[in-house]
Amino acid sequence: SSSLLQLRLPLRLLADFRINIIMNNFFSYLRLLLLATSGMLLLCIIFAMNPELADSTLSGKVCWFHFTSLLLAGGVLLMEFTTRKSRFIFSLPDALLLLLFGIVLVSYDKDENLQPERFLFIAQLVALWFMLRGALQAHQELRPFFITIIIFTGIVPAIWGISHSIDPAPITHPVFRLLETSLKPEPFYGYIAVIFPVCLNTLLRFKNCDKVALWESRTFLFYFSILGATLIITALLFKTDQPVWMAAILSGIWVCWMKMIGWKQTKEAIQKHIQLFAISSIILFVIIAAIILIGNIQKAQAGDRRLLIWNITTQAIMEHPVTGTGIGGFPATYAKGQSAYFETDTASSKEKQTATCPRYAYNEYLQIGLELGITGLLLFIFWLAFSLYYGIRHRQIGASGGILALGIFALYSYPLQLPTYWVLLLFLTVICVTNPKHDKQRAQRSIPYISAIAAALTCILFYGQKDTYYSYKEWKTLQELYHDQAYEQAASRYTDLFVQLYHRTDFLYEGAECFYKTGQHDIAIKWLDRALKLSAAPELYYAIAENEEAIKQYRKAESYLLEISRILPEHGYTYFLLAKLYTHPSFSHPDKFHKAAKRFLAFQPSTQNNITKEMKEEI
Repeated sequence: SSSLLQLRLPLRLLADFRINIIMNNFFSYLRLLLLATSGMLLLCIIFAMNPELADSTLSGKVCWFHFTSLLLAGGVLLMEFTTRKSRFIFSLPDALLLLLFGIVLVSYDKDENLQPERFLFIAQLVALWFMLRGALQAHQELRPFFITIIIFTGIVPAIWGISHSIDPAPITHPVFRLLETSLKPEPFYGYIAVIFPVCLNTLLRFKNCDKVALWESRTFLFYFSILGATLIITALLFKTDQPVWMAAILSGIWVCWMKMIGWKQTKEAIQKHIQLFAISSIILFVIIAAIILIGNIQKAQAGDRRLLIWNITTQAIMEHPVTGTGIGGFPATYAKGQSAYFETDTASSKEKQTATCPRYAYNEYLQIGLELGITGLLLFIFWLAFSLYYGIRHRQIGASGGILALGIFALYSYPLQLPTYWVLLLFLTVICVTNPKHDKQRAQRSIPYISAIAAALTCILFYGQKDTYYSYKEWKTLQELYHDQAYEQAASRYTDLFVQLYHRTDFLYEGAECFYKTGQHDIAIKWLDRALKLSAAPELYYAIAENEEAIKQYRKAESYLLEISRILPEHGYTYFLLAKLYTHPSFSHPDKFHKAAKRFLAFQPSTQNNITKEMKEEI
């Protein structure tokens, strides 16, 4: 019996050891499956849209982000509680991102609460950053997988761009019809320009692979990146937009230089040929400056509005240099700045003719500077710069090239106003910042359960926006009633959604139109007054003036029309409405009528139509 007991003990230990190995392997595969699947779905946000929701492209992407982030949170929680040690190592970009979010918290106007959905999205992005950091530190094998998915998300839009450029007619195939709906509203040429350096780096990295062994991962990535780079270049050939080409070319040069030459050889070459380097640097700087200057001059001659937008936004930053306006404060602040600028003698007639009320600054750095102040802008720039530095340090050349391309493209467009670009930027920066080599000494200084806290925060934030999907779905139903002119039926249901969607200008405008048609002018005015805090679109001023006139508040109606005339002094329809207002029997002002009528009759629209002729005949 004693010999049997001695035999059973090691057998039991061996069985327990095998069970532990099986369980560890099971949890390891399950972790990888959840993390890889959720990360892939997050990166595929560019294809997300839901026709059942109002504003199906943007709201579909936002809801997609909510659900896929929750799935990633589940994978991260499983990872944290099935591994013995947390491997999260705090870095400088982590601290900078937390400080930047702190600026967002401090500067946000909680009383007005202009953009609660965007505020929640920013909080989710911070949590996503720390979840991705923890996932990549624990599973370095996810890095090439995510890069492959990033390249894939560039190939599909490039194919769509090529087909749409060759034949602009709508494609009947259901897959491409879905792509046309989901990609068209976004500046996706900038998206594929950001992915181009990632493809180029992967191509150069695996150029020495066995070209015949297609079953090897190195060979597959080599040919896959060739396909991606070729399609992206072909798609960009059909696009003559200077910012897109500048982003792709400069980031491509950066990747080639880092892969083929590098810092060390460049330093040695500079020391040997210091004079040649100085002359070539000056020539290169002059060429780049000339390209930018010529592009801006051509745009100014063509009446491009961006120079005016940048000028007024810069002046507005000087008025709020420290605190900023808070996120969502750009449109209304810009409108006030433009109105004040046009009252000065420095404004030209061409600027007045080309002026608009933009939603974005078409320069992300200026918009961040206006909304978050100069401190927030500096923190954002430092976060990008140190992410780029860590990318160079960790030899993540493709990801750092993507960050560089996005940073250049953000000088001329509004990529960070779209969720797709934020998800891509976070993946690229996390790949750069996370060290691909495990250092045991540094691992001893790791902070436990940071990723678990971020995952728990994601779950809490998901609960906070759980009604978003249903709100947008109900709004879609109300839009159908609105377009069918069933105003009485729609009005009360719009009221029920006010708390959930009072940050959407188009929702407020539709609801106010329903109230106007049903004679509820006081409610319509309140809704439009809220909308004017979110946007300075002229149709909002026209609608609120119309409601004020309906309740015989003629002076208020006049004040709204005069306000939009100061913001857009060459908008002819404003003077048509003013002229009609001054002919009202209860608000008759012949002198003001003649002045407004002359301004309207002198107005020369870019395209003449029957409506313009009828209005001129009426005046």
